[in-house]
Amino acid sequence: MPRPWSDDRKKRLTALQAAGRSADEIAKALGLRRDQVIARIELMASWERNRAMYDKALEKRAQAQDARAQKAIATMKKAIARGMARNEAMFEANLAGATWREIGEQFGISAVTAGVAARSSRKRAGPAKTQAAKRRRRVSRR
Repeated sequence: MPRPWSDDRKKRLTALQAAGRSADEIAKALGLRRDQVIARIELMASWERNRAMYDKALEKRAQAQDARAQKAIATMKKAIARGMARNEAMFEANLAGATWREIGEQFGISAVTAGVAARSSRKRAGPAKTQAAKRRRRVSRR
């Protein structure tokens, strides 16, 4: 038995429904039972509701991300004004939710340049602290 909802029938159902036809008229035009047409119309309505809820959730998520990014950028600017190293402030802003692109735009540099600069300054700071700690341990053991 062929499947009742081929691509052609789906398109025709949508067109007939948009034209304001009743379920009986659509069923007759498509050669299907009325209950099949009603079930498909209800399923399509469910998909549309789900898509609307999904779109709304994505929009809410995007707004929250934008708010976090704006707050991180403002905090970064204040930190730099107080004397924090620019690259360190950029790294902290990224951790707080700003993207490298957003950070780079603040300084007129690319996202890649901002990320590399912030991460490289972080790498230099990390091992130096570790080496100093190792020297102190060696000295204290003597």
